[in-house]
Amino acid sequence: MLETLRITNYALIDQLEVDFSQGFNVLTGETGAGKSIIIGALNLALGARASADTVRDGSAKAGVDAVFRIESPSRRLAALLAENAIEIERGELLLTRTIAPDGRSRAYVNGSLVPISALAAIGDELVDIHGQHEHQSLMKIDRQLDLLDAYADVEKDVADIANGVAHLREMDRAIAALETDDRERARRVEFLRFEIGEIDAAGLAPGEEETLRTRRNLITNAEKICNLASAAYASLYDLDGAAAIDLIDAAARSLEELAAMDESFGAVCQQLLSARATIEEASSEVRGFSDRIEFDAAELETLNQRIAQIGALKRKYGDSIDAILEYRDKAIQEVESYEKRDEKLADMRRARSLLQNDLVQQAQETSRKRIAAARTLDKKVSANLQELGMKGGKFQTRVEPVELCANGIDRIEFMLAANPGEKPKPLRLVASGGEMSRVMLALKAVFAGADKIPSLIFDEIDAGVGGGVAVQVAKKLRDLAQSHQVLCVTHLAQIAAAAKAHYHVAKLAQNGRTATTLARIDKDQRVGELARLLDGSVSDLSMRHARALLKEASA
Repeated sequence: MLETLRITNYALIDQLEVDFSQGFNVLTGETGAGKSIIIGALNLALGARASADTVRDGSAKAGVDAVFRIESPSRRLAALLAENAIEIERGELLLTRTIAPDGRSRAYVNGSLVPISALAAIGDELVDIHGQHEHQSLMKIDRQLDLLDAYADVEKDVADIANGVAHLREMDRAIAALETDDRERARRVEFLRFEIGEIDAAGLAPGEEETLRTRRNLITNAEKICNLASAAYASLYDLDGAAAIDLIDAAARSLEELAAMDESFGAVCQQLLSARATIEEASSEVRGFSDRIEFDAAELETLNQRIAQIGALKRKYGDSIDAILEYRDKAIQEVESYEKRDEKLADMRRARSLLQNDLVQQAQETSRKRIAAARTLDKKVSANLQELGMKGGKFQTRVEPVELCANGIDRIEFMLAANPGEKPKPLRLVASGGEMSRVMLALKAVFAGADKIPSLIFDEIDAGVGGGVAVQVAKKLRDLAQSHQVLCVTHLAQIAAAAKAHYHVAKLAQNGRTATTLARIDKDQRVGELARLLDGSVSDLSMRHARALLKEASA
């Protein structure tokens, strides 16, 4: 609900702050006192267009703050706040609008700067203002459908349909992707088959390249390796008088003689003999290697060709044999997936058809419930219109079939024939003023339980209304205030007397300037204001009548 409204330097308002009550609130005052200015200021806080001429003369800027008490945000409001990264703080939501003398304006929600469009969207979920075609949610076709669904108790059904349709659209995109990419994918798969064949033909083995390079290195350096191996063998075993084995034998003989004289040389002698055995073994290995190695030009050419083939494959498919083989495995998977596409596509089409049929059945059942609820709704709203003085007025919910969508298979629009003999026209085309406000009141009275917008404002709802109709209007407003906060700008005492809280708008001269004020009035002041509303003066008769109205309203 709207808890506090603060207006600064706006039109005729210098400084104004007022707290509103839950339930039924009325605003009264002389014609031209500024009631419409207050509603206009609130409209700014709700995202209406700003104008430079609304800034009070001599002021640096105009500002409007509207504080809303939010007990439980509606689904739409919660989504809008989340979208704009705004959190409700201590149950409060502060909407702020500032306007500079050049017409530029800024919008804030709980201190966060937001686009005007975001402020307007949030405002639409907080307040409906009826009388000037602003913030009238019931004018919007999508809102009309939401309200009918709430009235028909099919909101969960519609949510299920919306989820199903979203899944259906995903399936459509997947099927279209398979169908439209077919030619390009066929070319790619054919190329992948070629690549797989090329890799398979190479017969690669992990670690093969390292083995090839090692073998090529041996063959390329065969002569040098043989010479070095022969020299090593000669030094170890075959160099007359200077081979390592001969020198060790000479040293061993000397050590054996020493050991005969001193046993302590025996251990050294054994070490030397062990070294001699190692040298003999090494000599044998070197000689065998020299015998095996030889230069083979044909083998070298074969090795070079194989290494070159691997290098070419590496440039295409990966920087190693392992990477090439991994690429091949992935290519095989893609080809297999393509080869199964026809089967997959058929499965997807069957699943889509089943889902479509199921959704259509759900939507048809939902449509039947909507149509039944619409007929009941039409009767109730039309009856309310008669009570509110629109004799012969007829309300009608038009339901038209459409292709299956997130909302089902229906397009609905509220229609109105304001006078007997007229054809119903879309509600959005009905003229503004008191007539429209009464239409809105009739609708709101029926939708009281389904409508989630907490605050309703009726501006000049009493235009062309009097007598018994005024009493009916007052009763409807008071009943509506059981589930919503209602603010009503009125000139009728019958309506003003029914309110829980009464606010008086006045135009005063302050410091040589005219200013609009707004204040809540007490019971005695209400009697005087009601008397003025009754006959334009405050007489004994009008005062008695005013007291009687208040007494009757409080009964």
